Amino acid sequence: MADLIPEAAPPAALPAGPAASKRVHSYSRFTTAVAVLGLATALYALLRLDSLRDRVDQISDVARQSQAERESLRADLGALAAQQQQHRNELTRTINSLASMPKQVQELSTAVEELHGKTEGPQRAWSRAEALYLMEIAQRSLALHRDVDTAVTALESADSRLASLRDAGLAPVRQQLVRDVQALRSVAMPDVTGIVARLASAEELADRAAVKGVIAVERTADRNKALPEGFLARSRTVVSNALSALISVRRIDDQAGNVVTFDEQMVRRQHLQLLLFTARSAVARHDETMYRTALASARRWLGEFFDLTEPAGRTLLDEIQALEPIRIDPPLPDITASAKLLQKLSPGARPVA
Repeated sequence: MADLIPEAAPPAALPAGPAASKRVHSYSRFTTAVAVLGLATALYALLRLDSLRDRVDQISDVARQSQAERESLRADLGALAAQQQQHRNELTRTINSLASMPKQVQELSTAVEELHGKTEGPQRAWSRAEALYLMEIAQRSLALHRDVDTAVTALESADSRLASLRDAGLAPVRQQLVRDVQALRSVAMPDVTGIVARLASAEELADRAAVKGVIAVERTADRNKALPEGFLARSRTVVSNALSALISVRRIDDQAGNVVTFDEQMVRRQHLQLLLFTARSAVARHDETMYRTALASARRWLGEFFDLTEPAGRTLLDEIQALEPIRIDPPLPDITASAKLLQKLSPGARPVA
């Protein structure tokens, strides 16, 4: 570009005057700018070349690293292929050895079925016998002791024995057991312990109840009283005490009753206690007829021979009247149907009583 500058032309060819000087000066600036631009472009090209060279080096390193990893993976794949072939060979040998397994399994299943058939029959019969025995326990507990709780527990245990058999043919028996248990739970059993305790307390109260009438008391002289000194004074005192003990006058109204001795008073109280004890014994035996009869007799005896205006007599009468309407022996349901059904389904079992 330096060859194109007009300064190399002959001086005569340059225009004269200020116009020629200005054109030469503008050419020089343009050339400088172009040179600077070219230099900058060359520097930029060098920088880009160095950057491209570094990038190529990095790519070469990555390529070599990838090649090394590829070789490692190829080696790993070869090892895995060898292991797979080894496992395939072992699996083939195992499959060949298991070729006879179905026959052995069939023989084992046949043996298990034979053993199950030999053991299932006695076990099922034993479970049915247990259930039947528990039903009989429930019936005896209910008939002999009126023990509803024990009967419910026995029937529930019998149902669990039958449930363990998983026999659909026993469904009617289990349904009947459920009905029997529900019937027993609906029975309103009295508080026997509480009733016995109240009757025992009434017996103790009867010993303190006031008997109707006037208690006859033997009048005795006060022997510890000191006699006056002197023969006449002492004689007068002794005669006066003797005369005063001969006759005793008391006023008795109609409400007080007759005159009773200590022995009659004791007999009346003991008879009332005996009636209350009879009622208490009837509760233990679940004898409702005797219970009501004894309490009714005790109520009549109390009203006839005891003073009901006294607190003890009135309290005792209220207690007897409260105990009298209690049902100590409510009707109990019949729970023999389930045992009879089970006995029909078990021909070898003994009949239910």
